[in-house]
Amino acid sequence: MSVGPTPPVGGPPPGPLATGHAVSAAAAATPLAQAPDPVAPLMQRAVEAARADGAIRQSGQGPLLADLSRALESPHLPANLKAAIRQLLAFGLNAGAPPDAAALRAAVARSGLFLEARLAQTPTAPPYDMKAALLALSQALTAAGATSPGRPARATAAPPTRGGAVAGQAARAAILKADDPPEQQLAILRDETDQALARQTLHQLTSLPDDSGQRWMFELPMMTPQGAAVAQFAIERDDPGPGGGPDAAPAWRARFALDIPPLGPVLVHVRLQGERSTAVLWVDRAESLAHLREQAPRLAQALSGDVVIHPGAPPSAPTPAPGALVDRSS
Repeated sequence: MSVGPTPPVGGPPPGPLATGHAVSAAAAATPLAQAPDPVAPLMQRAVEAARADGAIRQSGQGPLLADLSRALESPHLPANLKAAIRQLLAFGLNAGAPPDAAALRAAVARSGLFLEARLAQTPTAPPYDMKAALLALSQALTAAGATSPGRPARATAAPPTRGGAVAGQAARAAILKADDPPEQQLAILRDETDQALARQTLHQLTSLPDDSGQRWMFELPMMTPQGAAVAQFAIERDDPGPGGGPDAAPAWRARFALDIPPLGPVLVHVRLQGERSTAVLWVDRAESLAHLREQAPRLAQALSGDVVIHPGAPPSAPTPAPGALVDRSS
Protein backbone atom coordinates (compact mmCIF):
# COMPACT_ATOMS: atom_id res chain seq x y z
CA MET A 1 0.00 0.00 0.00
CA SER A 2 1.30 3.42 -0.89
CA VAL A 3 0.85 6.21 1.66
CA GLY A 4 3.20 8.74 0.10
CA PRO A 5 6.73 9.66 1.12
CA THR A 6 7.67 8.52 4.63
CA PRO A 7 9.59 10.82 6.97
CA PRO A 8 11.65 9.56 9.92
CA VAL A 9 9.04 8.26 12.32
CA GLY A 10 9.26 8.53 16.08
CA GLY A 11 6.81 8.43 18.92
CA PRO A 12 4.74 11.51 19.71
CA PRO A 13 6.89 14.12 21.40
CA PRO A 14 6.45 14.24 25.18
CA GLY A 15 6.31 18.03 25.44
CA PRO A 16 3.73 20.61 24.35
CA LEU A 17 2.54 20.40 20.77
CA ALA A 18 2.06 22.89 17.99
CA THR A 19 0.46 26.08 19.22
CA GLY A 20 1.69 25.22 22.68
CA HIS A 21 5.22 25.92 21.49
CA ALA A 22 4.18 29.25 20.00
CA VAL A 23 2.35 30.22 23.19
CA SER A 24 5.35 29.17 25.32
CA ALA A 25 7.70 31.20 23.14
CA ALA A 26 5.46 34.26 23.34
CA ALA A 27 5.25 33.98 27.12
CA ALA A 28 9.00 33.57 27.43
CA ALA A 29 9.53 36.79 25.48
CA THR A 30 7.59 38.83 28.03
CA PRO A 31 8.67 40.14 31.46
CA LEU A 32 6.05 37.83 32.96
CA ALA A 33 8.25 34.84 32.08
CA GLN A 34 10.54 35.75 35.01
CA ALA A 35 7.65 35.31 37.43
CA PRO A 36 6.37 31.75 36.93
CA ASP A 37 3.00 32.13 38.60
CA PRO A 38 1.37 34.57 36.12
CA VAL A 39 2.64 32.75 33.03
CA ALA A 40 0.24 29.79 33.11
CA PRO A 41 -2.91 31.97 33.10
CA LEU A 42 -1.43 34.05 30.29
CA MET A 43 -0.77 30.94 28.23
CA GLN A 44 -4.21 29.58 29.00
CA ARG A 45 -5.87 32.78 27.80
CA ALA A 46 -3.83 32.66 24.58
CA VAL A 47 -4.83 29.02 23.98
CA GLU A 48 -8.50 29.78 24.66
CA ALA A 49 -8.42 32.75 22.28
CA ALA A 50 -6.83 30.60 19.56
CA ARG A 51 -9.41 27.87 20.16
CA ALA A 52 -12.33 30.31 19.90
CA ASP A 53 -10.94 31.82 16.70
CA GLY A 54 -10.30 28.40 15.17
CA ALA A 55 -13.80 27.15 16.00
CA ILE A 56 -15.29 30.01 13.96
CA ARG A 57 -12.99 29.54 10.96
CA GLN A 58 -12.62 25.75 10.80
CA SER A 59 -14.34 23.30 8.52
CA GLY A 60 -13.80 19.68 7.55
CA GLN A 61 -11.04 18.74 5.12
CA GLY A 62 -13.45 16.87 2.82
CA PRO A 63 -14.50 19.86 0.66
CA LEU A 64 -10.87 20.94 0.20
CA LEU A 65 -9.73 17.44 -0.78
CA ALA A 66 -12.58 17.12 -3.29
CA ASP A 67 -11.87 20.50 -4.86
CA LEU A 68 -8.12 19.89 -4.98
CA SER A 69 -8.69 16.77 -7.06
CA ARG A 70 -10.89 18.76 -9.44
CA ALA A 71 -8.38 21.63 -9.56
CA LEU A 72 -5.76 19.32 -11.05
CA GLU A 73 -7.97 19.14 -14.17
CA SER A 74 -8.00 22.92 -14.58
CA PRO A 75 -5.97 24.37 -17.45
CA HIS A 76 -5.79 27.73 -15.67
CA LEU A 77 -3.78 26.97 -12.52
CA PRO A 78 0.04 27.31 -12.45
CA ALA A 79 2.33 24.30 -12.27
CA ASN A 80 3.76 25.12 -8.82
CA LEU A 81 0.26 25.26 -7.35
CA LYS A 82 -0.61 21.89 -8.88
CA ALA A 83 2.62 20.49 -7.42
CA ALA A 84 1.55 21.68 -3.95
CA ILE A 85 -1.87 20.09 -4.50
CA ARG A 86 -0.32 16.73 -5.45
CA GLN A 87 1.94 16.87 -2.41
CA LEU A 88 -1.04 17.26 -0.08
CA LEU A 89 -3.14 14.57 -1.80
CA ALA A 90 -0.21 12.12 -1.52
CA PHE A 91 -0.92 11.80 2.21
CA GLY A 92 -4.15 9.92 1.62
CA LEU A 93 -4.33 6.32 2.82
CA ASN A 94 -5.63 3.80 0.30
CA ALA A 95 -8.99 2.71 1.77
CA GLY A 96 -9.06 -0.33 -0.52
CA ALA A 97 -6.04 -1.99 1.12
CA PRO A 98 -5.97 -2.59 4.89
CA PRO A 99 -2.97 -0.68 6.30
CA ASP A 100 -0.52 -2.53 8.50
CA ALA A 101 0.80 -1.18 11.80
CA ALA A 102 3.87 0.42 10.22
CA ALA A 103 1.79 2.25 7.60
CA LEU A 104 -0.61 3.56 10.24
CA ARG A 105 2.26 4.66 12.46
CA ALA A 106 3.81 6.55 9.55
CA ALA A 107 0.45 8.13 8.70
CA VAL A 108 -0.02 9.34 12.29
CA ALA A 109 3.48 10.82 12.25
CA ARG A 110 2.57 12.69 9.06
CA SER A 111 -0.83 13.85 10.33
CA GLY A 112 0.48 17.37 11.03
CA LEU A 113 -0.08 17.12 14.76
CA PHE A 114 3.62 17.30 15.64
CA LEU A 115 4.90 19.83 13.09
CA GLU A 116 5.98 22.62 15.43
CA ALA A 117 7.28 20.21 18.06
CA ARG A 118 9.58 18.63 15.49
CA LEU A 119 10.66 21.99 14.11
CA ALA A 120 11.64 23.00 17.64
CA GLN A 121 13.78 19.86 17.93
CA THR A 122 15.35 19.86 14.43
CA PRO A 123 14.76 23.24 12.74
CA THR A 124 17.23 22.45 9.93
CA ALA A 125 15.23 19.41 8.75
CA PRO A 126 11.65 20.53 8.07
CA PRO A 127 9.24 17.62 8.57
CA TYR A 128 7.11 16.41 5.73
CA ASP A 129 3.59 16.18 7.08
CA MET A 130 0.04 17.29 6.32
CA LYS A 131 0.22 20.63 8.10
CA ALA A 132 3.47 21.48 6.32
CA ALA A 133 1.78 20.54 3.05
CA LEU A 134 -1.25 22.72 3.89
CA LEU A 135 1.06 25.66 4.63
CA ALA A 136 2.92 25.07 1.36
CA LEU A 137 -0.43 25.03 -0.47
CA SER A 138 -1.41 28.30 1.21
CA GLN A 139 1.87 29.89 0.07
CA ALA A 140 1.36 28.62 -3.49
CA LEU A 141 -2.15 30.07 -3.52
CA THR A 142 -0.82 33.43 -2.37
CA ALA A 143 1.85 33.36 -5.08
CA ALA A 144 -0.86 32.62 -7.65
CA GLY A 145 -2.80 35.72 -6.55
CA ALA A 146 -5.54 34.02 -4.51
CA THR A 147 -7.71 36.33 -2.44
CA SER A 148 -10.41 35.35 0.01
CA PRO A 149 -13.88 36.86 -0.35
CA GLY A 150 -14.36 36.18 3.36
CA ARG A 151 -17.17 33.68 3.06
CA PRO A 152 -18.04 31.95 6.35
CA ALA A 153 -16.86 28.37 6.73
CA ARG A 154 -19.24 25.67 5.56
CA ALA A 155 -20.11 23.63 8.65
CA THR A 156 -19.14 20.24 7.23
CA ALA A 157 -17.79 18.89 10.55
CA ALA A 158 -18.10 19.81 14.22
CA PRO A 159 -14.93 21.34 15.68
CA PRO A 160 -12.73 18.87 17.56
CA THR A 161 -12.91 19.14 21.35
CA ARG A 162 -11.06 17.39 24.16
CA GLY A 163 -13.01 14.32 25.18
CA GLY A 164 -15.53 14.95 22.41
CA ALA A 165 -16.93 12.38 20.01
CA VAL A 166 -15.02 11.37 16.91
CA ALA A 167 -16.81 11.34 13.56
CA GLY A 168 -15.86 10.16 10.11
CA GLN A 169 -16.49 12.35 7.09
CA ALA A 170 -17.74 10.75 3.89
CA ALA A 171 -16.25 11.80 0.55
CA ARG A 172 -17.66 15.15 -0.58
CA ALA A 173 -18.68 16.32 -4.02
CA ALA A 174 -16.48 19.05 -5.50
CA ILE A 175 -17.99 22.51 -5.93
CA LEU A 176 -15.07 23.75 -8.03
CA LYS A 177 -15.41 23.25 -11.77
CA ALA A 178 -12.41 22.86 -14.06
CA ASP A 179 -13.76 25.54 -16.42
CA ASP A 180 -14.53 28.09 -13.67
CA PRO A 181 -12.68 31.41 -14.02
CA PRO A 182 -9.24 31.05 -12.40
CA GLU A 183 -9.91 33.79 -9.84
CA GLN A 184 -13.00 31.88 -8.69
CA GLN A 185 -11.03 28.62 -8.43
CA LEU A 186 -8.32 30.33 -6.41
CA ALA A 187 -10.85 31.98 -4.07
CA ILE A 188 -12.56 28.65 -3.35
CA LEU A 189 -9.26 26.90 -2.67
CA ARG A 190 -8.07 29.80 -0.49
CA ASP A 191 -11.15 29.64 1.73
CA GLU A 192 -11.05 25.87 2.08
CA THR A 193 -7.30 25.81 2.79
CA ASP A 194 -7.68 28.43 5.52
CA GLN A 195 -10.55 26.44 7.04
CA ALA A 196 -8.54 23.20 6.96
CA LEU A 197 -5.59 24.92 8.64
CA ALA A 198 -7.88 26.26 11.37
CA ARG A 199 -9.18 22.74 11.97
CA GLN A 200 -5.63 21.40 12.09
CA THR A 201 -4.79 23.97 14.76
CA LEU A 202 -7.84 22.93 16.79
CA HIS A 203 -6.66 19.31 16.73
CA GLN A 204 -3.28 20.48 18.01
CA LEU A 205 -4.85 22.57 20.77
CA THR A 206 -7.03 19.61 21.76
CA SER A 207 -3.85 17.51 22.01
CA LEU A 208 -2.01 19.81 24.42
CA PRO A 209 -1.12 17.91 27.64
CA ASP A 210 -2.81 18.83 30.90
CA ASP A 211 -3.09 17.50 34.45
CA SER A 212 -5.31 14.63 33.31
CA GLY A 213 -2.61 13.21 31.03
CA GLN A 214 -1.70 13.09 27.36
CA ARG A 215 -4.06 12.48 24.50
CA TRP A 216 -3.84 13.03 20.77
CA MET A 217 -6.62 13.85 18.33
CA PHE A 218 -6.07 14.02 14.58
CA GLU A 219 -7.50 13.16 11.15
CA LEU A 220 -6.27 11.10 8.21
CA PRO A 221 -7.63 11.23 4.65
CA MET A 222 -8.80 7.93 3.16
CA MET A 223 -8.74 7.70 -0.64
CA THR A 224 -11.74 5.85 -2.11
CA PRO A 225 -13.05 5.51 -5.69
CA GLN A 226 -15.75 8.03 -4.69
CA GLY A 227 -13.19 10.58 -3.47
CA ALA A 228 -11.32 11.41 -0.29
CA ALA A 229 -13.07 10.53 2.98
CA VAL A 230 -11.65 11.62 6.35
CA ALA A 231 -11.20 9.40 9.41
CA GLN A 232 -10.91 11.01 12.84
CA PHE A 233 -8.83 9.48 15.65
CA ALA A 234 -8.38 10.06 19.38
CA ILE A 235 -5.71 8.24 21.41
CA GLU A 236 -5.57 8.49 25.19
CA ARG A 237 -3.39 7.04 27.93
CA ASP A 238 -5.19 6.01 31.09
CA ASP A 239 -3.01 5.43 34.15
CA PRO A 240 -4.28 2.84 36.62
CA GLY A 241 -4.93 5.32 39.40
CA PRO A 242 -4.17 4.95 43.12
CA GLY A 243 -6.15 1.70 43.43
CA GLY A 244 -4.41 -0.06 40.56
CA GLY A 245 -1.41 -1.35 42.49
CA PRO A 246 2.29 -0.81 41.76
CA ASP A 247 2.43 -3.43 39.01
CA ALA A 248 -0.72 -2.33 37.17
CA ALA A 249 -0.03 -1.43 33.55
CA PRO A 250 -1.43 1.77 32.06
CA ALA A 251 -4.24 1.36 29.56
CA TRP A 252 -4.35 2.91 26.11
CA ARG A 253 -7.63 3.73 24.45
CA ALA A 254 -8.01 4.55 20.77
CA ARG A 255 -11.23 5.78 19.22
CA PHE A 256 -11.68 6.31 15.52
CA ALA A 257 -14.54 6.85 13.12
CA LEU A 258 -14.75 6.55 9.36
CA ASP A 259 -17.41 6.64 6.66
CA ILE A 260 -16.25 4.87 3.53
CA PRO A 261 -18.12 2.79 0.95
CA PRO A 262 -19.40 0.13 1.15
CA LEU A 263 -19.17 0.02 4.96
CA GLY A 264 -20.76 3.39 5.67
CA PRO A 265 -20.35 4.99 9.12
CA VAL A 266 -18.32 2.87 11.55
CA LEU A 267 -17.08 3.83 15.03
CA VAL A 268 -14.37 1.79 16.75
CA HIS A 269 -13.17 1.85 20.36
CA VAL A 270 -10.01 -0.15 21.11
CA ARG A 271 -8.64 -0.60 24.62
CA LEU A 272 -5.23 -2.11 25.33
CA GLN A 273 -3.90 -2.89 28.80
CA GLY A 274 -0.86 -5.06 29.10
CA GLU A 275 -1.37 -8.04 26.78
CA ARG A 276 -5.16 -7.75 26.70
CA SER A 277 -7.04 -5.84 24.04
CA THR A 278 -10.73 -5.26 23.44
CA ALA A 279 -12.36 -3.72 20.37
CA VAL A 280 -15.96 -2.52 20.29
CA LEU A 281 -17.50 -1.47 16.96
CA TRP A 282 -20.72 0.35 16.19
CA VAL A 283 -21.93 -0.08 12.61
CA ASP A 284 -24.69 1.97 10.99
CA ARG A 285 -25.66 -0.18 7.98
CA ALA A 286 -27.34 -3.58 8.42
CA GLU A 287 -25.41 -5.23 5.57
CA SER A 288 -22.10 -3.91 6.94
CA LEU A 289 -23.04 -5.15 10.41
CA ALA A 290 -23.63 -8.68 9.05
CA HIS A 291 -20.37 -8.62 7.10
CA LEU A 292 -18.27 -7.43 10.04
CA ARG A 293 -19.83 -9.95 12.38
CA GLU A 294 -18.78 -12.68 9.95
CA GLN A 295 -15.25 -11.26 10.06
CA ALA A 296 -15.21 -10.88 13.87
CA PRO A 297 -13.16 -14.05 14.51
CA ARG A 298 -10.45 -12.87 12.09
CA LEU A 299 -10.45 -9.43 13.71
CA ALA A 300 -10.14 -10.97 17.16
CA GLN A 301 -7.23 -13.11 16.00
CA ALA A 302 -5.48 -10.12 14.44
CA LEU A 303 -5.94 -8.11 17.65
CA SER A 304 -5.20 -11.03 19.98
CA GLY A 305 -8.23 -9.94 21.96
CA ASP A 306 -11.99 -9.64 22.08
CA VAL A 307 -14.19 -8.04 19.44
CA VAL A 308 -17.78 -6.92 20.05
CA ILE A 309 -19.92 -5.43 17.27
CA HIS A 310 -23.11 -3.43 17.87
CA PRO A 311 -25.65 -1.92 15.48
CA GLY A 312 -26.25 1.83 15.36
CA ALA A 313 -24.43 4.45 17.40
CA PRO A 314 -22.95 4.12 20.90
CA PRO A 315 -24.82 5.54 23.88
CA SER A 316 -23.57 8.98 24.78
CA ALA A 317 -21.62 9.05 28.01
CA PRO A 318 -19.20 11.44 29.71
CA THR A 319 -15.51 10.79 29.20
CA PRO A 320 -14.24 8.71 32.15
CA ALA A 321 -11.74 10.25 34.54
CA PRO A 322 -8.14 9.01 34.53
CA GLY A 323 -7.88 5.60 36.16
CA ALA A 324 -11.52 4.89 35.43
CA LEU A 325 -11.73 3.72 31.82
CA VAL A 326 -14.43 1.08 31.51
CA ASP A 327 -14.28 -1.94 29.22
CA ARG A 328 -17.56 -1.42 27.38
CA SER A 329 -17.70 -5.05 26.23
CA SER A 330 -17.92 -6.39 29.78
